[in-house]
Amino acid sequence: MEPAQRKFNPLTQGGIEMLFRQYMHTNPIPASYLFGCGSKASGVVVDPLQEEVDFYMREAKRLGMNIEYVIDTHLHADHISGGRFLAEKSEAKYVLHDSADTNYDLML
Repeated sequence: MEPAQRKFNPLTQGGIEMLFRQYMHTNPIPASYLFGCGSKASGVVVDPLQEEVDFYMREAKRLGMNIEYVIDTHLHADHISGGRFLAEKSEAKYVLHDSADTNYDLML
């Protein structure tokens, strides 16, 4: 009997590695995300909490990722966003939907 042929997986073969991590926080209970392309060491953090900014920096370093973008999907009523602070600390671009009423420059 011949060994089973392994199917080609474009996410893990050919030098491409897609990373996706979901972080469920407590008190408050929002979710945040870190995802990106491992082969390009390029990552994005979505909806970061202010008190977890250092965690995202450590996690990106552990995964070999540079944080290129920080995205807040909306203005958060249940917690304080760490989006702007994380973007500054990681030298990333900060992205927020253009419907958000803010008084600072950001990428729309």
